Amino acid sequence: MDLKKQENILKKARMKIAISNFVEEEKKMTKNKLWKTVATFLLTIGITTGLVYATSVAYEKIWKEPEQYTLNSKITEEEKEECISEEEAKKIGNDYLRKIGFKEEEIQGLQLEKSNIRDEIQWFMTSGFASLVIEGKTGRIVSVSIPSYNYEIPKNAGVTRQEAKKVAYELLEKYKPNDDTGEYELITLTRNANKDEDAYIWYAVFYKKYGDLLNEKESIRIGWIPTINSLYSLSFVHNVYENNEVVISKEDAIKIATEKDKQIETEKKIKNTTAELRIESMNESVYLRENNKEEYESGMLNRNQMEKVNGMYKIKEGAVFYRTEERVRKVWRVIIEYDVSETKSPLDAYTYYVDATTGEIIGGELGNPVPGEEGILEDPYNVMNK
Repeated sequence: MDLKKQENILKKARMKIAISNFVEEEKKMTKNKLWKTVATFLLTIGITTGLVYATSVAYEKIWKEPEQYTLNSKITEEEKEECISEEEAKKIGNDYLRKIGFKEEEIQGLQLEKSNIRDEIQWFMTSGFASLVIEGKTGRIVSVSIPSYNYEIPKNAGVTRQEAKKVAYELLEKYKPNDDTGEYELITLTRNANKDEDAYIWYAVFYKKYGDLLNEKESIRIGWIPTINSLYSLSFVHNVYENNEVVISKEDAIKIATEKDKQIETEKKIKNTTAELRIESMNESVYLRENNKEEYESGMLNRNQMEKVNGMYKIKEGAVFYRTEERVRKVWRVIIEYDVSETKSPLDAYTYYVDATTGEIIGGELGNPVPGEEGILEDPYNVMNK
């Protein structure tokens, strides 16, 4: 008998012993303890979507079925209690104005509002000179806007892109929160004119850096008036990356995504698969595609939640949407390309997010996404490397 056959027999024997031991232990457990052990057992031997991946460490599964919710702009008393007070919000706004150099400005008006699109509660405030938005529950700065008419713009405000890049990094240090000591990378640099010398507003986008990976969900966007380097716009995205370790191999991630895709896409043949490590947000895309494939792929799933009133589209009363937990993880972004030559469907690819630690599919997106930061850098309006 050759070595390969011997190894296969040994592997099967070990698996039978492991399962047998598990069954014996099962008889001695209470119901609650049993379910906890089941989860650990499955993770320990790494069973995911019918495939087996051996690992010596047990990892807690993170995926939960998306919850349903309805959008509305009314803030309940319970939601108000979860938010910071008006006094706290005002202090945060004034303190931040001081930090960025507006020592004479004071918050004059503020309002707690709930978005009927994103189901988020935020404090909106103004000092007369500037408008600020902060998160209702955490008090973190979301955005600052200052109309350009508040400044006397020099006639020759144009600067070179090299100068703009240098200023962008200086403004990053000035405007980022005091407790943020992380490293950021400049991803886009654009302006409001075709030529550098004609532009009187420049825009920079920074992503937070973790080794070789960038987190788009922790980003800072700055708009400023050159020469005087005065702030025009500022916004933050605060979705913190969990920095989970890589346990699942690239090859196993492709297998996991491929097996899942075969359950969902039964008409098209897979033409090609690729995978790369990325930082992505958990989302409901795969869940919606699996449960409402035709409507989701055609875009009708969201369109059915809208109605036309007086020539304008708005969300229907009681419209139901889905959401997952807000978790940002290291994933294998697996792109599956289809052969669509014999089908009527225009969808030629789907992208799966396979968690790099647990092997669970925690999200995805329709189509083949722009190839990462490379795609952003190739944007004709982005003069970063031009």
